[in-house]
Amino acid sequence: MTGLLRLDRNNPNAFIGLILLIVLVVFVLPERLPDFLAELSPRFFGGIPCARLPAAAGLAAHQSILGRQTRDPLRLALNTGGINDEGALMLRLSLTNMSLGAVPIVFQADNIAVADADDETDGLGIVIAPAVDLNERADPNPAGYDESDIRLLGPRQTCVHSLELLASPDMIADGGRASAYYRMRVAGAHQPGSGGARQIYADQGLDILSDGVVFSPEIEIPPQS
Repeated sequence: MTGLLRLDRNNPNAFIGLILLIVLVVFVLPERLPDFLAELSPRFFGGIPCARLPAAAGLAAHQSILGRQTRDPLRLALNTGGINDEGALMLRLSLTNMSLGAVPIVFQADNIAVADADDETDGLGIVIAPAVDLNERADPNPAGYDESDIRLLGPRQTCVHSLELLASPDMIADGGRASAYYRMRVAGAHQPGSGGARQIYADQGLDILSDGVVFSPEIEIPPQS
């Protein structure tokens, strides 16, 4: 075994192979491995629940420098488990941070907009047709968020959130289409008590999207089988 790990200085091919292996481990695997594992077994490797991500604390003084400098690090995906026998539509959101820094995201499990058209509000939302069990966002577009509603998505990390919606008769019979979005157009104003002993950052660092929004690919929802 030790013979396999010993680098032969007289063999340039062995040295080049070692360099390529290091490049593969450092740069390629962190980006490709999560996708491969998620496709292999979405149930076990799709990511941790977004609700279990660490909540932000003291954002006025504690933020990732890499996270603040990154732009458009988020990738959003939507999958469906179909419509069950009770007429419930099962959806699964996944949000991935493709950057090398931790980024703050607003996640409010009970305040995800579900509409038949983009309502232009900030936060996570589902656009779905034909109409299902719609949900209008409460308190849309505030200037800042309570830190308990801000989660830290780590480098190359994916979080997931499952939703169960009541499908309409039209969707049960004919199926439909859906997509997801995450919109955030404000940097976020600090809330009282979030500064700690000193304030280093002027905002909550939420403005990580160049266009203020990222969309998932649209998916087809099959009719109830």
